[in-house]
Amino acid sequence: MTISATATHKATSVLTILAAVLTIGSVTMESAQANEVQLNAAIEKGDYQQAFNIASAEHKKGSASLSTQILLAQMYMQGKGTSKNIPAARSLIDPLVAQNKPEAQLLLSNLLKQEAMQGLTKANGRIDEARYQALAKRSLKERENERYAAELMYKSAQQGFHLAIESVCNDIASSVTAFGSKERANWYRKCANKEAWARASEIGNSIAPLNLRREVMRDPVVTEAFQQLATKAKCTNEDITPVDFKIGKPVAGGEYLTLNLPKPTRQMMVRGQWQEIWVGKACGKTMSLPIAFKADGMGGATFSPDLPAAELNALKMAVQRQQQVQQQK
Repeated sequence: MTISATATHKATSVLTILAAVLTIGSVTMESAQANEVQLNAAIEKGDYQQAFNIASAEHKKGSASLSTQILLAQMYMQGKGTSKNIPAARSLIDPLVAQNKPEAQLLLSNLLKQEAMQGLTKANGRIDEARYQALAKRSLKERENERYAAELMYKSAQQGFHLAIESVCNDIASSVTAFGSKERANWYRKCANKEAWARASEIGNSIAPLNLRREVMRDPVVTEAFQQLATKAKCTNEDITPVDFKIGKPVAGGEYLTLNLPKPTRQMMVRGQWQEIWVGKACGKTMSLPIAFKADGMGGATFSPDLPAAELNALKMAVQRQQQVQQQK
């Protein structure tokens, strides 16, 4: 099966120093001053010590622009030009968040995400499975940092801050949310070069985000199930194209992070299960497959064709035989 849109993994890392420099022109609320020119020049040549000295001096004088304060906070967060100092960074960011500054909201959002996911990645870059499972089992009360981080990201995006809007698009492409297809499409159309994502999300009615859809379509067991349906329909010489998605069984046991926006919004699904009917087309014929989903506690979901145990086991055995044949070649 194929899909007409692709989605990238959501970015949860803290904004980089370079990103701050590149966006200074669009976010600075004050006229450029000589010290800001020097600050930018120091960053561009990688002299973070000089950049920190300039930014911290401006902050102490009370004359630091918004972009300089954001940049100084980032240097504290990343240990650029100074020792890493999260409390010092928060002392800069928190007052700006209280003033509803979208740049600060997104920066704090990224910091809180990092803190919430601390220890998830090993030194070799691989996921720590035990830590992953522990994080997935957290209750809603234990996810306040994660919830507030999402809330700040959306507040920033709702003010039109382009980096936050891009973060929202990546988030809804990768996370199971309570958003409907139309709402997701509306967000995608606010992002650069995401029209294909918007059109893909408008196909039928699916809770699964675009990244999860792509994962399902590449799954060997799901592929085998559709191939068997195609064989029964005497259609074996055409690729099956997804043409519709339907909710077979609504969400049961749903638990969501709820964002305190002007309109309280349910965002990421933490727990819950549902069924979708995926419809493919080939040779002018349609074939439907029920797929069961279960939220994994980390924004994604596990899935499997929703078939009787005997049929599902037969599909898995067929896939195993195919894989064995491929290994022998």
